[in-house]
Amino acid sequence: MEHNPRVIELTQLPRAIRAMADVDEPQSAAAGRMAGRVRCAVRLDAVPADEGQVLGEEAAALGIAVLDGMASAGGASPRIVVADHETLKRLGACLESRGLRAMGAALRATLTAYERTTFVLGFADGGRIDLSDGTRVMGVLNVTPDSFSDPASILSPSAAVEAAARMVEDGADFIDVGGESTRPGASPVPEDEEARRVVPVVREIKRRLSIRVSVDTMKAGVARLAIEAGADIVNDVSSLSDPAMTAVIRDTHVPLIIMHMRGTPRTMQQDTEYVDLLSSVVGFLRKRLERAVAAGIADDKILVDPGLGFGKSAAGNLRILRELPTLRSVGRPLVIGASRKTFIGTALELPVGDRLEGSLAVAAHAAWQGAQVIRAHDVAATKRTTRMIDAIGRA
Repeated sequence: MEHNPRVIELTQLPRAIRAMADVDEPQSAAAGRMAGRVRCAVRLDAVPADEGQVLGEEAAALGIAVLDGMASAGGASPRIVVADHETLKRLGACLESRGLRAMGAALRATLTAYERTTFVLGFADGGRIDLSDGTRVMGVLNVTPDSFSDPASILSPSAAVEAAARMVEDGADFIDVGGESTRPGASPVPEDEEARRVVPVVREIKRRLSIRVSVDTMKAGVARLAIEAGADIVNDVSSLSDPAMTAVIRDTHVPLIIMHMRGTPRTMQQDTEYVDLLSSVVGFLRKRLERAVAAGIADDKILVDPGLGFGKSAAGNLRILRELPTLRSVGRPLVIGASRKTFIGTALELPVGDRLEGSLAVAAHAAWQGAQVIRAHDVAATKRTTRMIDAIGRA
């Protein structure tokens, strides 16, 4: 074919030009400026009719498209604005000048958060991990008798340390130790029993291995004991539902993972319908992040997890994965935990023991979409998968 035409996605053009020996390097910078003007869409929830009129006027003046949602009983409706990032930021400033300070500031803050790609996670001992330097893998270590993924979960501290050592050898960056099952329908475990399962394991792993350890717990008392035993991170799937948890995190200066879940593990699958799932997830995580920061927890110590499998239908989990970049609106490092979960089994019609390939497909997709941490049972395979995705991204 004459001239050998090929299509290049505009977002890929700057890097593509740098790999072309027959195109000058300055053209890459020009392409970068063009790519920066790629249009995006921002949804604004519950905009009152009078504010919507001002929004429409300012948007029209800037050439911004506005899509109107259906009005609620109170008259408010969602609005979607479509333009490039810089024009949308100008819209935010214009809204503030017209008296819509909260809307304008929220729009600009969200765009700034979305553009953020560099995250460094600091630990209580002064150590740091650059989460921008490749996808990190968090090995899942269950010390429960009723794990959804492995009914024969490891219970003794010695066996747990051996399993953790294998994960470290396989390339794990973190080990996530959990002593209470959070599978759908699971009953709560008494605090003293959960601590009995978790704390000795955390202590032995930290004594014998050089690895950052996360404790997967919803209870402040268990979190405090685990931190005293050496835990470096608290992974709270209930997102601070225990009122005492914020003080534990604040006082110990450990990082915190907050997750979206509707209800509790026992009830979460009873209602999986949402008006807009992604807006619900983003709004929930944003509110919990704000609560944590208001309580004195440092913003740069918080990671977020959309909670795949926690109060979502199989289709809902897939939708979250398809629209994963929208979670960058929260502006925090993203943790994805899909390993062996039911929605993978539903999609592939496979039992839990045969979901490796599906789990790796999700890990690859999440890493490509910018997730910083992948929770996984199969550490070696997941690490190889994410390393390959990272290599493609750097090429």
